Amino acid sequence: MANWKFYGRTEQLSDLERMLSRQRWFFAQVTGRRRIGKTALIQQAMREVGIKRSVFYVQIPDSESAGVLSE
Repeated sequence: MANWKFYGRTEQLSDLERMLSRQRWFFAQVTGRRRIGKTALIQQAMREVGIKRSVFYVQIPDSESAGVLSE
């Protein structure tokens, strides 16, 4: 398997690293078109902060934001 390097998205990567380094439980929503690197961005942020534990990831395909979360 090729070892690809991560590049770009420095602002988004910095935001995620700041959130992850707080070491508190939180909810984050990462949105974007298909196949643009959302999962890679999250994985890179976790590597740079040094998080090795499992995370919970949910993909909600083709959903309107109003239909995803409601009180």
